[in-house]
Amino acid sequence: MLSKKTILIFSTTLLLTACSAPKTYFTAAIRADLAANHQPLDKIQFYNDRDIVLRRDVKTGEAKVTDGKVVLEKGHNVNIIRLKKNTPGVCVLQRNNIVGIAFEQNNNNFITFGKTKQARPNDPYRILANEWVNEYGVINYDGKQYHIEPAGTEASIMIKSKVLRKLNIKEHEMKGRKVESGNSNSSDNSNSSTQ
Repeated sequence: MLSKKTILIFSTTLLLTACSAPKTYFTAAIRADLAANHQPLDKIQFYNDRDIVLRRDVKTGEAKVTDGKVVLEKGHNVNIIRLKKNTPGVCVLQRNNIVGIAFEQNNNNFITFGKTKQARPNDPYRILANEWVNEYGVINYDGKQYHIEPAGTEASIMIKSKVLRKLNIKEHEMKGRKVESGNSNSSDNSNSSTQ
């Protein structure tokens, strides 16, 4: 288990390296820093770090497809929704280790990202699925089930590094304190107050 000091060092290192790049990965440590500085997540611009493709089979009797496009593939109608790398998104859902990012105007249509089971505080929030079938993640989007194509299953979210530069992070290291020699009055006083 990592000590608090080690986590603080990792967090500070990540923060310093993030400030030199235009974007940085959104992590549990960064989320904690933002919360400590009262930065609401719904006011921060998010971005996906790679292309994400969602697809589903369209039933024959289904009247319309609202998002993406319908293509005929091997005798089946398939609905495909593409999310290109670096598309801006907004946080519309917040839970302990999860955020829902909407990349479209409808706040009910969002993709969930979060801290995976084995993640450390500085690991990026990754795309989460309701279940995994082979290499495909299954998610709900627009009230329907979609499969995440394998290339997008490792997708993470990022924020602009300038957000971190605005944080008022104060760091202080305790130097320690030694017992003063020759000063027995303080110990005598403490003993008399407990009796």
